[in-house]
Amino acid sequence: MTEYQQVINKAEIALNNGEYNYCINLLNPLLEKFTTSTYEGVNIRMILITSLSGLNKQEESIKICKQLKKSKYSHVREEAKALLQILDSPNLKIPDNWNIKFEDSIIEKEFKQKITQNKYSEETQKYIKITDQPTGETKPFKNGFIVLILIIFIILTSLLSGCVRIENNLDFSEIDNINYDLRIDSKYIKKIPWQLTFESELKKITSSKEIYINDDIFLLHKKGLNLTETKNYINKILKIASDIISTNLKDIEIDKFERNYIFWKKYFYTINLDLLKLEQFNDLEIFIHINNPSNTLLLKANKNIDINKNEISWRILPGEINQIEFSFWYWNRSLIWTLVVLLLIAFAYYIRKKRYELGSNLPQLPS
Repeated sequence: MTEYQQVINKAEIALNNGEYNYCINLLNPLLEKFTTSTYEGVNIRMILITSLSGLNKQEESIKICKQLKKSKYSHVREEAKALLQILDSPNLKIPDNWNIKFEDSIIEKEFKQKITQNKYSEETQKYIKITDQPTGETKPFKNGFIVLILIIFIILTSLLSGCVRIENNLDFSEIDNINYDLRIDSKYIKKIPWQLTFESELKKITSSKEIYINDDIFLLHKKGLNLTETKNYINKILKIASDIISTNLKDIEIDKFERNYIFWKKYFYTINLDLLKLEQFNDLEIFIHINNPSNTLLLKANKNIDINKNEISWRILPGEINQIEFSFWYWNRSLIWTLVVLLLIAFAYYIRKKRYELGSNLPQLPS
């Protein structure tokens, strides 16, 4: 689990428990690291707005909303605009005639009558009598509470509109023996209709032994594939997605180039994934995780890609052409093992020869 995910989990727990100050202190250090152009930055600021509104800090909430209005995502700009309309709205004064007031003399008179009628009220009465008389002025909710509820409602409406997380894992640890994993789960709600249809179609092209399903997630594991088989299988998945959403997604392109240096090789990979037709699905989270046999070098900078030694985490953006270029070194194991075996044979032959020479030069016993 990444540092970002750990902080977000703690912040969401704090928000649910009403610990707004603690939630704000957790998220503030991440503001500079994650900008509004990233999903993480948007998510952090949405939670901050909710926490600040819970503390009735409208000015700070408005400041963050204005930052989100400059986001490159259209749906984020629309949400920020809606939140600003709520936060900027003036506090409405409640007319006096909306509240019911009672004269103190009426309550006092009723109280005196009860005292005179029942002299033993404190000694004999063992329960509290319920009367129809009002106990005081009806108080409205505070403005901060109302704003908080409205903001939570808007954010939840956005998040629950179908936020599905799809994670793909490509394991290149063995160059010609690739493992592919697919995980699908809903982040905030149970599985939604198109997700169920998607999973049903995937089961038709995959063995039941390679699939695990429960109420929350869908897991698929394919192992022992070469590069061509991997591309073909992923393109089958893209074809299923295209049929479900009635569009035409392009095939994924995975190109490999290698340079041979006798005992080791350097591999260069280029992956292109065109999701321009998925622009309307901007609440969809898609990730591709790539495991390589050695430390990986990113050949073209990309803010949506994180590298940790031999592991790549690549956030795929719907509505865009996603591309990655990377390289890594790989030892030529077959050649190395062949060389080791030859050296062992040569060494054994050398020892045998030396033993023979030593034995032939020893003095001979008389017959």
